[in-house]
Amino acid sequence: MKQVVIGLLLLMPAIPGFTQQEGEDFDSLFEEEILEAENGEEDLFEKDIFEESSEQAEVAPEEAFLVSEQLEWGGRFDLSFSAQASWDGYPDSWEMLTQEGTPSLDSRLAADLFFDARPERDFRVFGKVKASYEYPIEWDVGIFELFSDFQYKDRLFFRAGKQTVQWGVGYFFSPADVLNLVSIDPEDPKAEREGPIAVKTHFPFSAHNAYLYLVANDILKPYEIAVAPKLELVLGNYELGVGAFYQTDFTPKGMLTLTGPLWDLDLFGEAVIQWGSDRTFVDPGPPLSTYTIEDELLFSGAAGFSYLNSDWNLSLFAQYFFNGQGYDSYDYLLLSDAANPVTGIVSSADILYPGRHYLAANISWFELLDSSFSLSVLYLANLSDGSGLITPSVTWEVIERLSLSSGFRISYGQTGDEYARNGGSLAYTLSMSLGSGRF
Repeated sequence: MKQVVIGLLLLMPAIPGFTQQEGEDFDSLFEEEILEAENGEEDLFEKDIFEESSEQAEVAPEEAFLVSEQLEWGGRFDLSFSAQASWDGYPDSWEMLTQEGTPSLDSRLAADLFFDARPERDFRVFGKVKASYEYPIEWDVGIFELFSDFQYKDRLFFRAGKQTVQWGVGYFFSPADVLNLVSIDPEDPKAEREGPIAVKTHFPFSAHNAYLYLVANDILKPYEIAVAPKLELVLGNYELGVGAFYQTDFTPKGMLTLTGPLWDLDLFGEAVIQWGSDRTFVDPGPPLSTYTIEDELLFSGAAGFSYLNSDWNLSLFAQYFFNGQGYDSYDYLLLSDAANPVTGIVSSADILYPGRHYLAANISWFELLDSSFSLSVLYLANLSDGSGLITPSVTWEVIERLSLSSGFRISYGQTGDEYARNGGSLAYTLSMSLGSGRF
């Protein structure tokens, strides 16, 4: 009874955000050597260890390790309800707090199902289907990944099909990731992102790796295939990545990535140069119009670090992002109207990150003092227009597969800023996750 009372008290003050991402616990941040079967990005030759039978004992060790006679199935289920009250501006009286808030209720049902077939040591087929429902939107069901892995003489390794691509190294922002179809969501940076239909060729040499991607997503002509080579070099404790992207009618790009340790920190950074931009920009006029940038060298970059302390169950991530495709000045309300799905003159991708300077940070304390509570604070800022978000949250695992999350979403800035379109605002959310988990 005492724990229940403490839980209710802790749940009152703080938005479910970073700590509740699909039931993730702190241990997963540190168990980097554990390979999950549902991870479509695992290497063809880094397989789960299957229980050895008498028949497996008679074959070569690599055969027993890489071959499974059974088709492996698994997935994830998630059901959540979120009640929210939001205010335009910050309530300055009890009356405004209790009477002027706008209530809402969101219910979301989501699941994914994967299969993993490994009939031979040098052949594997992996597929994943995702389904979600969130009222009033109808069911969204689709193939998320579907590819095969095969190899040639243990020297060249291939992956062919629809696949998520490991290209950039950023956590909240990744300007170097020019292949995946979806950008990182800074408010949910660990969410899986959809990748293209592509053929990946991997050539490992010494401690280094060379890759070549041929991307054939949404094209009709052979000459429209995109080509993206990448080289990863291990330099002491650091890894340097050098890559390029070329596709007809798109801006050519070059990229650099760097990862490595510094004391107890893990550093990561990436940089991109491109000749022109694929975006369509909005000219506020009057009259309202659009323009493109074709003959200009643009630079974007990001740098950050992570800190993980398993003794304290503490994690810290921070990253700065310079966006070379950002506007010098803008009105985000005008940009949003210009990107209206029905009447707009540009797409939503064209107004993604309109500013030039961004900062994001998250600190999370899991299993607080060996309890069933976790705390988290996410900070996201557009340093160009001075707007930002602060989302403190607390999550309580009441019992296994039942958790409550609570918190605030605080936005600040002036009207027309990215994170404060109508000025500063406040929202409070209480959510419940029921029966969620992997299988």
